[in-house]
Amino acid sequence: MQQLSIGFVGTGRIARALISGLVNDPANRICGYDKDPDAIAAVVKQFGIEGTSSAAEVARDARIIILAVKPYQIGEVVEELRPHLTTGHLLISVAAGITSEFIRQHSIDAMRVIRVMPNTPAFTGQGMTALSKGIMATQEDIALATTMFSAIGRVAVLDERLMDAATAVSGSGPAYMFSLIASIAEGGRQCGLSMQDAILLSAQTMLGAATMVLNGEKTPEELIREVTTPGGTTEAGLKQMDAHHVRQAMIETVKAAAARSNELKQ
Repeated sequence: MQQLSIGFVGTGRIARALISGLVNDPANRICGYDKDPDAIAAVVKQFGIEGTSSAAEVARDARIIILAVKPYQIGEVVEELRPHLTTGHLLISVAAGITSEFIRQHSIDAMRVIRVMPNTPAFTGQGMTALSKGIMATQEDIALATTMFSAIGRVAVLDERLMDAATAVSGSGPAYMFSLIASIAEGGRQCGLSMQDAILLSAQTMLGAATMVLNGEKTPEELIREVTTPGGTTEAGLKQMDAHHVRQAMIETVKAAAARSNELKQ
């Protein structure tokens, strides 16, 4: 990875996940600010980055500024940064629903902005990040962001109009997967397994199945057919999923999350 000067405004879960990947390259110079002094102190202690006392200091010390705050805080943070921003800065926002154009309009006209949506498996290095290019950002900026977020998993570059869908699928997706793991494990418990064994069997099975899909050799539908023997146990289980409309429920789950992401848009 090339040498980068990176500053974080906000040091919550996603920020810490990204920092954990970026600090593996000693050439990177990383600083951070959080309005909670205890939070930034903990991150400095854990990762050895430089702590700052204000967002303005981050803008002074870093060329790449990652806005890792809640959506409702973005306007205030960008307003605080604006007097200290130049065309040499690149802003990267992880705030759900906040458009790159909103950030550009509240900073400076020529501001280069990239919008990203990581997810919590980034903590394990198996994250999924969707990113999109603001109107003033360049292809070089996209390549740089792709390299950065590849430190915590896979990256998909999308048109910004698709970011609500990406938020619904991968940003919120871990919660759906956790729910499925818990439900399958509970079924196993009711069939006699200990909960500990049931969770292990369920979670590892999901991990293995996901790996097979990501290998890209076969579609999920093809893989379902391969594991389903007529009259067998898998078919019996799938019939129950169909009877309870599980597939349609998951489709509606994603659509509801995407709609909410759109409602947050600024």
